[in-house]
Amino acid sequence: MGIQHVPADRVEWDLAAAQLDNIALANRGGSWADWKDAVLRWHMKAVANARAETWIPGMASSQDPVVEEALGRFYRHHMRVTISHLKSENLELRRRLVVAVGGARFYARGGNDAGEHARAMLVELEPRAADAATKDAPLHLAGRAGQAAVGSAP
Repeated sequence: MGIQHVPADRVEWDLAAAQLDNIALANRGGSWADWKDAVLRWHMKAVANARAETWIPGMASSQDPVVEEALGRFYRHHMRVTISHLKSENLELRRRLVVAVGGARFYARGGNDAGEHARAMLVELEPRAADAATKDAPLHLAGRAGQAAVGSAP
């Protein structure tokens, strides 16, 4: 847990300073352990009070059942949407994996087609990236598009 700084107004600052002064006066002449224990008790009481006054959804019971119901519906809706997105992304990733494995198997069996199968696989996996790669490729690597361009040259 990182350090969190919460802006405090001057009245809160003065109140805390006064409370610490009272603790210091009450423990004047005492040992360091007594002083530390008194400050820790004061701090833990302040934290407990702050937590009791703060309502965080899911962390404490709400005073209003309508709010709880609305938050429950909100969370359920977002969970359904998130699960739906994850399922569709999972299916797309599985499809891409099947295409990639198919290409690897083609070349593992000794397929040699000057990269045509790899280009077709790239187009299926990522059409935009494959188009950019084909445009940037030298003519001898551009496949059929390059051959067509060479064949049509005067």
